[in-house]
Amino acid sequence: MVANCLGETGICRGNGTSDATALASASAALIWSAHPDWTANQVLRVLINTAGGPKSGEKRSDSIGYGVVRPRIALQNPGDPGPPDVSPLPELAAAKSAAPNAAASPASKQSDEAGSGNTLLTKRNLIAAGACIAAAAAVTAAVLITRRRRTLAN
Repeated sequence: MVANCLGETGICRGNGTSDATALASASAALIWSAHPDWTANQVLRVLINTAGGPKSGEKRSDSIGYGVVRPRIALQNPGDPGPPDVSPLPELAAAKSAAPNAAASPASKQSDEAGSGNTLLTKRNLIAAGACIAAAAAVTAAVLITRRRRTLAN
């Protein structure tokens, strides 16, 4: 993240997710305010589809996720928000179907415990998905509280 600071140039680079979470949730709130009938899945899909993705051309990367949110583009040309009840995060569906069940063989359990690259990638995806879901939940709560306050004020 690039932000204002008291350093020599007045601009500092930081890392972490705190600032990114605030920007992503504010962007989601803007989109939701323009499209109050959309679900969290639809808002998230538009955020992902309009994000400035990784320079490598990949859909997502472990370092920047789906990319930089671009709320102006999402508001001007959101594209198709897709179905309201389908998650735009394919790794959530993949993680659910890849989860080991109780009947797994001892050998496969040992392989999972040894920690393959796929297990690590799945854990990272789950953490990223959890952060997105938490941001979407925060935005949902903010929108509902705002609507309730407006209703009570009238």
